[in-house]
Amino acid sequence: MGVIAVTTTARPLDRRRDKAGAADAAATRAEAAVSDIDHQLETIAHLTEQQRQALHRAAEERDRLKRSLKAAAKRRAELAKERKKAVAKAARARTRAKAAESKYDREVLADLVRREKEKDRAGSTAARAPRRSAAADPPPEQPDEGTQTARRTAARKTAKAARLIR
Repeated sequence: MGVIAVTTTARPLDRRRDKAGAADAAATRAEAAVSDIDHQLETIAHLTEQQRQALHRAAEERDRLKRSLKAAAKRRAELAKERKKAVAKAARARTRAKAAESKYDREVLADLVRREKEKDRAGSTAARAPRRSAAADPPPEQPDEGTQTARRTAARKTAKAARLIR
């Protein structure tokens, strides 16, 4: 009896050890797969949170841009209204300036005609009277106070209108 019966029992032990080792390796692979899936889940959760935050920031930016567009449209409408008023005001100022210039031109023309008449009358009087003394010449006609006031007012308004238009 020199043969040990262990050899027959060793085979089932080897099989059980191999099965246990294979099961351990399968469990390790399964745990690695679980760990990999957990890692992927964490990555997806992190990406999802980042994307939610980006979406929230984009929505806030959209709202800010909408408000900005609305404010710009309001300001554009205000400026258009102000421009319309300024154009009308400039047109009125130009009209007043033209009217003042016209009055001034008429006054200058009237003054020129008056001086020419005086000069012509003085010339015709000198031709009739051979010689008169310098003391006998009447003083040149002075415009009345109303005319002088009108001239000053017209000149002042013309100057003011010219400053407004520039």
